[in-house]
Amino acid sequence: MKRITKILLCVLCAVAAVLCVAAACFMLLKKQSGTTANSAASGASVSTYGKVSDFDYANFDYSEGLDDNGHWTGIRALDYVTLPDDVSALPLSKADLEPTETEIQTQIDTLLNQYATTQNITDRAAQSGDTVNIDYSGAVDGGAAFPGGTATGYDLTLGSGSFIDGFEDQIIGHNGGDTFDVTVTFPEGYGDSTDAEGNTITLSGKEAVFSVTLNAITQSVVPTLTDEWVETNFAASDDLHTADALRQYFDSALYANNLDNAVMDYLLSNSTFKEIPTQITSYYIRMFLNYHSQLATQYGMELDAYAQAKGYADANAMLADSDAYFEHLAKQDLVFQAIAEQLDITPTQEQIDSANSSYADTYGAQRSMLNALQLAVLDKVEESAVLS
Repeated sequence: MKRITKILLCVLCAVAAVLCVAAACFMLLKKQSGTTANSAASGASVSTYGKVSDFDYANFDYSEGLDDNGHWTGIRALDYVTLPDDVSALPLSKADLEPTETEIQTQIDTLLNQYATTQNITDRAAQSGDTVNIDYSGAVDGGAAFPGGTATGYDLTLGSGSFIDGFEDQIIGHNGGDTFDVTVTFPEGYGDSTDAEGNTITLSGKEAVFSVTLNAITQSVVPTLTDEWVETNFAASDDLHTADALRQYFDSALYANNLDNAVMDYLLSNSTFKEIPTQITSYYIRMFLNYHSQLATQYGMELDAYAQAKGYADANAMLADSDAYFEHLAKQDLVFQAIAEQLDITPTQEQIDSANSSYADTYGAQRSMLNALQLAVLDKVEESAVLS
């Protein structure tokens, strides 16, 4: 429950948080988003930064291109970005930073859900909100099976909308041990599949019949927020003893996060960028491709096939879809380094130790130093901000 700044979260968890896909993404049974479907339908596109083949991503190193001070090697950020004149006194509205009661309650609800326990259901039929464990096997065109249409031991939360319309609804009302058929129609524009011989199986607009076995039904039991629950779970770790103290914690944490966001939004909106060094954008592109390449390997797929399973025409189209994201990360790094250069900011030993203890083993010393530097810059700018 320690404070995690937007910068550290964005830099180190960006790929996982923003671009991460679960194994279920490759179930062609799942809905495809409009954006993904449109990408596939429009044909291959290419990133403004180049093609996938232009980037050496197989052996990506998070600390590559960074020096021991956490700066981009050979780059003076102030040569690329003009900072706002009021960088040492950012004008921010305190009212915009105060979290609402709804936001605080959302955080509490999320925390409670993380401590939920699972209860097996044996005395009633499945209903919306339950998690069911199912085996299923689907076919189209009177018997043609397709990849992604078969699974065993799959956990599905009813009412989540994870699968195409109608599938989850037809499980509701069945009991554990039941075997039954589920008939659904793939939406128009749904991506094609390919059988073991490489033949195309069209799913768009097709009716499919799935034989489903309902192995088990479970429901989540969420704890009630009480002083006793807080004492049991957070007294030792966070020195929190009451429900009111937990609410105050989230109030403060959300305020800090809103302040981080407001500072970053102001800096990015009011800085002028002459150009973006390709050294930085290429770094984040290689991070992106390395991550997705590893996932593709886990699924036994080539990168193009992996991208197609996500609904893109190919890996180049998947890369192109994140161009704005790569630019955002590069601009963010330039702004932080430029402020460090202009105000002569270096991280404290405490900030360095914090970054190293959290990230050095995974991301390397230089990447960890960049994290510490960005945290130092963020703290400095926030300390001098003018709140009205």
